[in-house]
Amino acid sequence: MRRQIRSIFNYYRPLGVYSFMITLVIMAIRPNLVWAVSIKLFLVFLLWLMLSDRKVRQRLGFYKISGVSNIKFFMTLFIFDSLLTISFFMAVKGFI
Repeated sequence: MRRQIRSIFNYYRPLGVYSFMITLVIMAIRPNLVWAVSIKLFLVFLLWLMLSDRKVRQRLGFYKISGVSNIKFFMTLFIFDSLLTISFFMAVKGFI
């Protein structure tokens, strides 16, 4: 279990920079936590659609993590990304 989660986080690491940039854009346009998490859910759904295509999956270097279902993979990505987004929003709101 721990190895699976570590593999998922290793896959998330390059996507984390893009996710943080999206969070900054959301904060600049409309700083609403529910809106931000909804957009993140939509982006995870788009990632799932992209990775369901074989050619895109090969271009992105996506590999099947052993023992991790697609649902578990994307839910872990969404939960981790949401926790980071919520903590960033709370930190910014604390200073404003």
